[in-house]
Amino acid sequence: MSGISIEFELDNADATARLQALLNRMDNRGPLFARIGDRLVKSASDNFRAQSGPDGTPWQPLRPATIKVRNARGLTPIHILRARGNLAGSINRQATDDEVRVGTPVEYAAIHQLGGAIQRAARSAKIYRLKDANGTVGRRFVKKKKANLETEVEIPAYAINIPARPFIGVSATDEIGIFEDAEDWLSL
Repeated sequence: MSGISIEFELDNADATARLQALLNRMDNRGPLFARIGDRLVKSASDNFRAQSGPDGTPWQPLRPATIKVRNARGLTPIHILRARGNLAGSINRQATDDEVRVGTPVEYAAIHQLGGAIQRAARSAKIYRLKDANGTVGRRFVKKKKANLETEVEIPAYAINIPARPFIGVSATDEIGIFEDAEDWLSL
């Protein structure tokens, strides 16, 4: 070797201690997965407020008939999946050293996340109406306690199509945040 040569010595004890601390942290990944889960739960909450999927695509609006039914029941038609708030408030996470799961125990969550058809079987039902003194039957339905005419009807089978309105997922912003979380966790 010509020119110049520099010699230095590495303190192996310090490097070994840092490497061992990093390896120990890798054995206990639960806090990292919990942090990622918290990020995704918040992201799902943001999706409910924005009424859009993780990719930013707006949810399909409610049909006018659905809005009418919600108004009649005293529910707000303003938020698509927040009529009662059960679904939005149920998003949770479970973190272990190997993974994080983000989801909800609400039974109808999958049909809203993925979309699909709900098949309703044919059935019998009773309708209630008012019949005036001269025998004319009104065209409107009334509650049972106000009716003086009860009619048995057959309701045929039908399907209710629910469009996909994804609320759980990993957005581009989430991906960046997850990498930042991992970098922060590894640098502690």
